[in-house]
Amino acid sequence: MNIRRLLVTALLISWLAPPVAYYAQAVPAEVFSPAASSVEARDSSAANAQDSGLYSDGTRAINESRWSDAVTIFTKVASEQGEHSDGALYWKAYAENKLGQSSVALNTCAELRRDHPKSRWIDECGALEIEIRAQSGQPIQPQAEQNDDLKLLALNSLMQQDELRALSEIQQMLNGNFSESFKERVLFILAQGQSKQAQELLEQIANGHSSPALQAKAAKMFASRHVQQTGSPSSAAGNANRAVTLDVVVTDKSGNPVAGLQPQDFTLLDNKQPRSVQTFHAENSVNAKAEDPVEVFLLIDGINSPFNSIANIRQQLVKYLQRNGGHLTQPTSFIFVTDVRAQVQVKPTRDGNALIAHLDDSSTGLRVFGQSGGLFGAEERWRLSLRALDLLATSMSKTPGRKLIVWIGPGWPGFTGSEWVRTQKDQGELFNYIAEVSTELREARMTLCSVDPGGAGQFNVRNFLYRDFFKGVASAKQADVGDLFLQVLATQTGGQVLFGSNDIASSIDRCAADANAYYVLSFNPPPASHPNEYHAIKVQIGKPGLQARTRTGYYAQP
Repeated sequence: MNIRRLLVTALLISWLAPPVAYYAQAVPAEVFSPAASSVEARDSSAANAQDSGLYSDGTRAINESRWSDAVTIFTKVASEQGEHSDGALYWKAYAENKLGQSSVALNTCAELRRDHPKSRWIDECGALEIEIRAQSGQPIQPQAEQNDDLKLLALNSLMQQDELRALSEIQQMLNGNFSESFKERVLFILAQGQSKQAQELLEQIANGHSSPALQAKAAKMFASRHVQQTGSPSSAAGNANRAVTLDVVVTDKSGNPVAGLQPQDFTLLDNKQPRSVQTFHAENSVNAKAEDPVEVFLLIDGINSPFNSIANIRQQLVKYLQRNGGHLTQPTSFIFVTDVRAQVQVKPTRDGNALIAHLDDSSTGLRVFGQSGGLFGAEERWRLSLRALDLLATSMSKTPGRKLIVWIGPGWPGFTGSEWVRTQKDQGELFNYIAEVSTELREARMTLCSVDPGGAGQFNVRNFLYRDFFKGVASAKQADVGDLFLQVLATQTGGQVLFGSNDIASSIDRCAADANAYYVLSFNPPPASHPNEYHAIKVQIGKPGLQARTRTGYYAQP
């Protein structure tokens, strides 16, 4: 078992585009593979115009995995040469491939190009064709594809088919006339390579590249792989420890944030030993010109939330956003995470009414994988959820300031006592992954707040079981998949775990209040005696009745 490899699959290749799009390129981005997308999510304009009954019948057939019915319906829609004939051809090809009729699907895509040369569905068929060629062992030519997303999709497929040839393509792309963001995504694909040649190329880039930013990213990726494989840090990473930054919320007995404290009121303990605070300042996000920026993200989890709960979540979000005449204390954005995509509003705003309008225009909650039940379906949701979190952290690490993520959903499944962890090697890989997730969240300054929308009377075992895991994992022997529960990660980042209430709006308000007043502390960690050495953190307040909530620990390196 390789936890990292499990998370990076061909199914998720288009997750390589950062889900927090405006951090990278100031435009929204779809994240999941085009070939696995739902009709509604891919054709929101048609959905808004209330598609014809026949086209809607086809969408239902797709989402219910009734492939033969879908082929019949979309054949008829395409033959009518109406508004949706081009989309119907794509979905016909998609269903044909699901039926194992790959050559027929390729012919249908060719028909789409011939009859609708300007259709936006042509790129969707391009992705489908790459998938078909990869499955059948046909040659793949990444640089021959028409756009960057298809190039990346083809490159990832080529890595699975012929890694040595893919490495040649990667070198050409990294040295070619492509954008920095495209090259970064190419680098990510390279970092997943398992061959000695792939690791040597990654190390070569880490030790020197014409782009300093790309070289730094390669060094970080190589260091992470080196620690996982050898248990020791690499020379590319260097041995210097960076200062650890903590966002600390201090509350009174009623749970209200407390402002106005001074540095002498704080005592920082690292593994129960006092640690000198290097920097300290208080923040009040009511001030739009705060020294240390903070942003609130309202994340709607369409991967794990039951379909019928999404409507209630949206209603509760509107209720929250309408408070105080629509004026929000903190700059706020949406993140929509579903089986289809992760979409983020382009700019944060304090205008709740503007966010309501954006919410009305967004489609969330539709799941198209026909998610399986039992262990397989749970594993699928676990993988998708952690991949979303992983990429959010990667994207958010590029910008300064604190990010408060209000994750609205029951959280992903956990697998305590799972069949996945069978050997000592499995245990070690799981431990390294847990440490990596913890470090990514810390470096991105992400605080997670888990809001379970189940409400009163709804039982979610993770809301109780997580307490067995939130103390942190100090060694591979202690590692359990339960250490990756959303509720565990929320606690470890200094966030809250809220459940048992039907008033989601009030729960969101409680989470967002953590950004109203908080303190930023930093300290220099001591050298570690071995890689991924766990250090427990505790902040004490020298005034009665006050409690501090912050990150519970970090992993130090030699």
